[in-house]
Amino acid sequence: MVNKRNAGRKRTTSTDDKIRSDQRERNKEFKEKQNALFELQDTAPGHLNDIGRALWRKIVPELKKLGTIKQIDTVNLEAFCSLYGTYRLAESEVSTNGIFAYTIDEDGDRIFDYSKKNPAYSIMNDSIKTLKSLAVDLGLSFDSRSGQLVPSDISTGDGSKEDKLRLVKFGADI
Repeated sequence: MVNKRNAGRKRTTSTDDKIRSDQRERNKEFKEKQNALFELQDTAPGHLNDIGRALWRKIVPELKKLGTIKQIDTVNLEAFCSLYGTYRLAESEVSTNGIFAYTIDEDGDRIFDYSKKNPAYSIMNDSIKTLKSLAVDLGLSFDSRSGQLVPSDISTGDGSKEDKLRLVKFGADI
């Protein structure tokens, strides 16, 4: 099955004359509606654990600099911060007790069962997968940010505007 969400070209919010007029109008409308939304709150929700609140305080200022996240995205960000706390807890359990399940014998010694995983290891892996998915939704990965922030003016190192494709020699004039 094709991943429709990431198929095709990356989205742009450019409103310059280089894009089609229908795209330009849609992008202008999007920017107006985006600017009308409430800003994301600086303080972390009280229900997050210490790790989640610390992460919130760390990433919210950076997300605000991008200007792409608003109060409406709070649910995804809360889930991300909460799940990160879960990941860290599971990671701590795995680092303490290992990736394999064990039982305790009569002498109090651990007997490892190498055919069974520590449940915390599965929680850690599931958390990583969900964190990656939420990170893309929130613009926390390089690829997702670069798709959101395609610059409207492309210039060369000397400051002159020029089409980057023309700089690449494909053996034919473009």
